[in-house]
Amino acid sequence: MTRNVVSMDAREADHRFANHLALLAGFVRLKAADLARQPVEPTTDGVQLLLEGVRAQIEAIADLHRSLASGSRFGRADLKEQLHKVCAPFSSLVGGRIALIEDVSPDCQVSPDRVLPVTQIVSEIITNAIKHAYPPGQSGTILVRGRADEAGTIVIEILDEGPGFPEGFDARSNRGLGFVMVGALAKQLGGRVEFDSEHAGLRFRLTLPSEGEPFRGSYME
Repeated sequence: MTRNVVSMDAREADHRFANHLALLAGFVRLKAADLARQPVEPTTDGVQLLLEGVRAQIEAIADLHRSLASGSRFGRADLKEQLHKVCAPFSSLVGGRIALIEDVSPDCQVSPDRVLPVTQIVSEIITNAIKHAYPPGQSGTILVRGRADEAGTIVIEILDEGPGFPEGFDARSNRGLGFVMVGALAKQLGGRVEFDSEHAGLRFRLTLPSEGEPFRGSYME
């Protein structure tokens, strides 16, 4: 009986690992297609940003596989640790020009299956903040903040001090790859994303309902 349970857990781990690799492969393919459509050649900085984002997600998958292969079906992933692994390579890349500040509470715990979509969303938003809030030659701060309430709802916010969205811009109707991907990943998580550009800078918010409770309402506002 024990041998059968272990075998089932191993198969489950391998299945989830394969799914996440397929998701990452799709992400890279979409990014490559998006680069090919750009009217100008990508810059070295732009390619480095993309590669750092992919690297962070590969590390997230590796952590997921270790967690699932450990034999614990109910393991939890520490988002404070996972988001640090996303932020660290970006900090190294733009250090001295952009301060990337992390303020994630240790009570932000999620199931391993949620790690990759969350890290993909955070990586995309940080990449866009670096590119658009602080173009080459400009300095500033990006804050990554995470909190969990007593009900288990997790809120992750990313704030910058850039110019925000242009007047009349609507993230909900924009069909750019980044917005479409972030919205699709949030929907997969059962969560909601919000953009606030009414004040100084841009505030992004990802709200994740507690495990097993579907979010009520629109996934992008």
